[in-house]
Amino acid sequence: MTAESSQSNKIHPLEIAQTTKIKHRNADGMHWFVAAIFIVGDMLGAGMIALPVALGHTGLYMGISLILLASLFSGVTGLQLGYSWAMMQVRWPQYQEHCRRPYPEIAYRALGRSARTFVSIIVCVTQFGLITVLTILAAKNLSNFLLAIFDVHLHFCFIVVFLGIFISPFCMLRSPKDFWLAAFCSAISSITAATIIVVGSFHDSPACSSHAEHESFNLKNMLLGYGTIVFAYGGHAAFPTIQHDMIKPFRFNRSMIFSYAILTVVYLLVGISGYFVYGNSMRDTIVPSLQVTWMSQAVNIMITLHVLPTIIIIFSPIAQQFEDWTRVPHDFSYKRVLARSFILCMVVFVGLSIPDFGVFLDLVGATTMSLMSMILPSIFFLYLKASQIKREALLKEKKLSLDAPDDCRATIKDIMKYIPKSLLILSVISLAFGIIGGLAGTVAALTTLLTSSEVATPCYITWFREGISFERTIAGAVNCCGGFRNVTVFGYDPAGYCSI
Repeated sequence: MTAESSQSNKIHPLEIAQTTKIKHRNADGMHWFVAAIFIVGDMLGAGMIALPVALGHTGLYMGISLILLASLFSGVTGLQLGYSWAMMQVRWPQYQEHCRRPYPEIAYRALGRSARTFVSIIVCVTQFGLITVLTILAAKNLSNFLLAIFDVHLHFCFIVVFLGIFISPFCMLRSPKDFWLAAFCSAISSITAATIIVVGSFHDSPACSSHAEHESFNLKNMLLGYGTIVFAYGGHAAFPTIQHDMIKPFRFNRSMIFSYAILTVVYLLVGISGYFVYGNSMRDTIVPSLQVTWMSQAVNIMITLHVLPTIIIIFSPIAQQFEDWTRVPHDFSYKRVLARSFILCMVVFVGLSIPDFGVFLDLVGATTMSLMSMILPSIFFLYLKASQIKREALLKEKKLSLDAPDDCRATIKDIMKYIPKSLLILSVISLAFGIIGGLAGTVAALTTLLTSSEVATPCYITWFREGISFERTIAGAVNCCGGFRNVTVFGYDPAGYCSI
């Protein structure tokens, strides 16, 4: 390990380690650019293709505002999370070694053991929900692909089971640095998919945009849109794990800024183009609305190629936490295989029980992702930074010896005293955005899930009633545009072409 000195003792909201006098370096690991690719690969996918639907719920101007605000606030909290971990590696050198659960350790150093336990549970629930959403999405994509290309209707529920089996060997790897190539492929496939979506939307625009209808303002739908947008920016649970595997963890700010610039541009392009061209004819995602078959199916393939590596990447934190709880050795063994296979089986079961992609995505985004991405990082950062400044002040005043344990935690009073007001105000605004939006979005998503007649029946009940179908279907694979979803770009008969 080597160290380098900082040049400034000032705090800036968008800097990670400028107040840390010693910066930890790892002997090996990822460059900050590779870490940025991991972030893009982690986040760019399911949320992106659902964003046009979210803009349909929120309205154009409100939707764009929410995307920009979510980008700003989740970007700030991501930087705060990165700063917290970089600071901890210096204050407590044990974190310079392999750490299986960095996010809960941040909670522990900020607020104590109870916070660590709470965050450990929330991380697992968040990652579990995200993996389930992505598995459902991949299954729906493959089901649509079979229908569009081969005219075969294979219920996506069956594909959920197949995907669980297919990805299981790849989920046995130890940490994200073991599959950097998967992250790179994931990011490239998603950016390619976004490009095809925008081009396909422009192609369909002459026939569809004049028929596009948009919903009047509805508070419940707007809150559902909030859940989708937060979901699109909700990769924070994996950030400390990615940062820990960097050569220079204190350079995580560069990874964040670069990746968030890409994410925000892509989200705006995809969301706005889908909103103007297809309006409220979209269902769940924009992909089936693209009427050029090769384009829609290319996006299906690209998103699926993104989703599968992303599942592997985000599977790591929940698997490592579960293995800690069950005392599974760090080295590869049959116990690791059993533990991770159990988690995958539970993912498949929940996916079969709640196969509604859109509503489930909104629920995950508004609940645990709001908590992990918009709320907790700022709280932990404020407490950790205040405790650091407090300790330095006590050392300077000679009220504390240099060899005294670094176990002094901050209070709310310390936060008000030591944290610069500009940074404190920014954090409070970010917290308000996350808390208010998260609570309201959760209520809206739960109400829809529990009361809507359109919520899908669990897969195993469908199997029991109808069996597993390989039969041809009279419905098409395209979500045609227009208020009645029957406008076709090429003048085809909607019967047998449109999914109505």
